[in-house]
Amino acid sequence: MQHIFLDFEMNPIPRENREARAVVLSEIIQIGAVKLDSNYQLTDRFSLNVRPELNQIMPHITNLTGIRQEDVNDAPLLKEAIDIFARWIEEGAEKEGRKIRIYAWSNSDWRQFSGECRLKGLEIPSCFNRWMDFQRVYTRLMGLSRRSPLSLTNALGASEETFSGSQHSAVADAENSASLLTLVKDKEAFAERTKIVRELMGKGETPAGATLGDLFDLSSIPQKKPRVKSDKKKKRR
Repeated sequence: MQHIFLDFEMNPIPRENREARAVVLSEIIQIGAVKLDSNYQLTDRFSLNVRPELNQIMPHITNLTGIRQEDVNDAPLLKEAIDIFARWIEEGAEKEGRKIRIYAWSNSDWRQFSGECRLKGLEIPSCFNRWMDFQRVYTRLMGLSRRSPLSLTNALGASEETFSGSQHSAVADAENSASLLTLVKDKEAFAERTKIVRELMGKGETPAGATLGDLFDLSSIPQKKPRVKSDKKKKRR
């Protein structure tokens, strides 16, 4: 299995563009991802700016992410960016006969990706078919309700990790999220490094009513089956 942890940075679509905002509120302006091998060890990083089509980069997005309009003027549009990203995802996997699983921290990334593809009439490559919301997985492992999902920063803190790199850099967010995926596969390390937090929450050794062994079997946790509407909407210029 080849594991890909991804993250997107986005820029808002103008409020007056109601037709587009009825589908999705933002456009992807940066794709960041890390690749993990079958032992959940990091083997590669990916970072690519994407040129938005419906709006200039907003000042507050520049303040948040550091991405300026001049950084994306010559960047590929989403269609080309997806092709570049998909080729990177598939590198080595097909040759070695490995399956691919995509992870993101929260389901908002899938909603953004699938919604923007639908808005712009783009096909979603088959390598995105196995998609997991790792925030939901990690929240369950910590014994919390789905109504109380952990932020990435809080999840890192609960496991005695600190954020590495620049926050709101897509590749840095992806890499920090992936560090938690690597951690949960080490049952003893996860149990030890989150023990105090789980005890303070009164969750003990069997979060969410399951055995620790059950929870570490990611295959037992339902995965999102991506769906893409067949009626592709074309944006108006």
